[in-house]
Amino acid sequence: MSNSIEFTFIDSNGDPHTVSATSGETLMSIATNNNIRGIDGDCGGCCACGTCRIHLDSTLTHISSPEQDELDIIEFAGDDSGTQRLGCQIQIDEAFAGKTIKVAQ
Repeated sequence: MSNSIEFTFIDSNGDPHTVSATSGETLMSIATNNNIRGIDGDCGGCCACGTCRIHLDSTLTHISSPEQDELDIIEFAGDDSGTQRLGCQIQIDEAFAGKTIKVAQ
């Protein structure tokens, strides 16, 4: 049985939402299941729309680098901060416990 991992989303209005999820779930699916404002997931997690853009906690350094298709979508959205990722491409694990994930504007 998997343990629940609790972390916080900051939605597009700046409001915090503490959520619980299981290791292996994507940030996009967790956000949409919890009605986090600013995460729509229009493509259903296919890395095709950019409606699940987030900023990862800087301490989550173990996350793999984005693939080129993800980088293209983020670039098309006009972000050049280098901290943005697509939530559909990030599966959570125990390292997310207590972290904060900010929805991109």
